[in-house]
This record gives sequence, C-alpha cells and structure tokens, in this order.
Amino acid sequence: MNQHASRQYDSDEVTRIIRRALKLKNEDTITHQELIDTAEEIEIDPQLLETAIKQEQHEYKKESIQKARLKRRKAGFYSHLGSCLIVNSALLLINSFTPGPWWFQWPLLGWGIGLAFHFKAVFSPVGKSRGSRKKMRRRHAELIMCD
Repeated sequence: MNQHASRQYDSDEVTRIIRRALKLKNEDTITHQELIDTAEEIEIDPQLLETAIKQEQHEYKKESIQKARLKRRKAGFYSHLGSCLIVNSALLLINSFTPGPWWFQWPLLGWGIGLAFHFKAVFSPVGKSRGSRKKMRRRHAELIMCD
C-alpha cells in the first residue's frame, strides 16, 4: 500500500504543492477546463468550483485595488517628504545669509508635524479609526456592485 495514501494536506499545503508542481513543469497557468477536471477528480461540485472562482476573482480585485491605493499613498508621502526637504533647506540657506534671528525652525516644525501625520496615515495599519472602517465598508460595497 502506498505510504502517502492516508496522508492529509491542508489547503495551504495543497496550494504550495500545486504551485511548485506547475513551476517544475515550467508552466504558471492551467486552463479553465483543466481546473474543472482537477476539481472533478477530487469530487468538488462544479457549481461549488464556479462559486470559488468568482470569490477568488473578487478577492484578487479587492487586493489589487488596495495595493494600488497604498502605492499611490506612499508616492504622495515621498513627494511630500521631498518637498519638505527642498523647501526647508532653501529656508535654512536664506536664514543663514540674512541678518537677524533664526526663524527657519518654525516652518520646519510646522511642516514636520504635517509630515508626521501624513506618515501615520500612510504607514499605520488601516481600520483602527471609525472613519477608516466606514470607508472600507463603502469600498467593499462598490466592489460588490462591480460584479
């Protein structure tokens, strides 16, 4: 008797094994019909498979939207940081070459506070505030309507 016949695999293991096997086969995809045939071999109802495919496509779309949004937010933060460095460096130079007391630290302080809040908004975990949860629910509803 085959020693692996009674071995059980959880869904994560199945995913990793199938991906590795496709990689070893030098293929990264399978056809829809191959997916249906594979599901039939392990006695998965075709309707259940179609439901799972739709759910996976929905999750993939949602994750793609979230990744793109985070990428835009990070780009906005880095643009803000660059502007802050350039402008405040110029203010330091102006303050250095003009007579009078030092004042450049005040705009730097104000901009630094704004930059800190921008950093927190971009890099802190999403969903902690009530407003963030409302936005997430609204975006989720929009995604459902797209289907």
